Amino acid sequence: MLTVYLKPTNYCNVGCDFCYLPEDVRANKGRMSEDTLCATLELISELALREGHERIAILYHGGEPLSMSPETLYWYSDRVRAGLSQFEIQETVQTSLIPLRVGHIEFIKDRCGSFVGSSIDFTGRTIQGSNETYVDLWLKKVALARSHGIEVGPIMVPTTNETAEPEKVYDWFKTHGFSYFSIERYNAYGAGTDRPDNQQHSGFLKRLFDLAMQDMIAGVPFVANNAVAASIGGVLHNQPGERWGGKCQRDFLVVNPDGSLNTCPDRIEYEQGAWPKAQEGIDAFQSSPTRRNWIKVQMIDHVANHCKSCNFRSFCKSGCPITAHQVHSGGGECAGYRTHLHHVENYVSTPQGRQHASAYLHAAGHQQFDPYTYGMERIR
Repeated sequence: MLTVYLKPTNYCNVGCDFCYLPEDVRANKGRMSEDTLCATLELISELALREGHERIAILYHGGEPLSMSPETLYWYSDRVRAGLSQFEIQETVQTSLIPLRVGHIEFIKDRCGSFVGSSIDFTGRTIQGSNETYVDLWLKKVALARSHGIEVGPIMVPTTNETAEPEKVYDWFKTHGFSYFSIERYNAYGAGTDRPDNQQHSGFLKRLFDLAMQDMIAGVPFVANNAVAASIGGVLHNQPGERWGGKCQRDFLVVNPDGSLNTCPDRIEYEQGAWPKAQEGIDAFQSSPTRRNWIKVQMIDHVANHCKSCNFRSFCKSGCPITAHQVHSGGGECAGYRTHLHHVENYVSTPQGRQHASAYLHAAGHQQFDPYTYGMERIR
């Protein structure tokens, strides 16, 4: 599947201290023009045909897509569907949820399968200086969506505040009626000094895994997440997924409102001028030295010496290509969170442990979220 982050606007009316988009970019209310959209759809179509993608996931991204009217969202969606009619496509909105209005409900139900991905931040976002006010408003918007039959797939990016209190995070989602949530990694792009290192992030995943296993043993509902599910899939079935063994540098396309391109939503504002625009066509994109270099980084250069002797190398492939290994540079953990993977491996070494882990993976597989489609809004 080709995953496209289509950004009709970079404008966002919810300010986050750690957002990877510079403030002046988020303040720009400009929108993607019809000519740029046509060039973008032609590029998407050619890329899918040339590189063998049968399905295309269109993630309306930003910025904040719901800052636009329902009529405007339909305008973009109609053209996307017409321009990509030869493919199986899946449309989704990634939103802060704060601007959600009743008027948006029909679009989300009609075009997005009654599902919306939404980021939730427990410390970094505020309304009138209050994070509590922000969280309360977000929950009210969740209630609005649920009252109309729309499922909200929550996405969080843990800061050091959250990695220090995994029990609090897990219980919060459970208390508010979520059976799953997605975790994305807080990376080095943009502002912020509360970014967890690899060891802290790995410990966070370990604890979330244990909490779910405890609930399973107790026979009560547990809360799944994409990262733990992918790690279980790797350990049990040697199956790449999420931050382990993906091909995002080849299978992702990010398009800014002006047509500028990238393969990672986090980097796009920091690599301006190094990439072609959609208006330059498919040949310029495929032959882009920057794209080729990032594919090489993911497939070859990011593989460290310790990866070559790691028993998880067949599915991990060295982890996220924009996450540095910290084994020899402080933190003592690799980009593949090997400590967490060993923890899962040890747990599934018994028949009961394997049964529990398989049940977790089965339950997570029946959720609406797809780690390659939802959740990238908040890799910060």
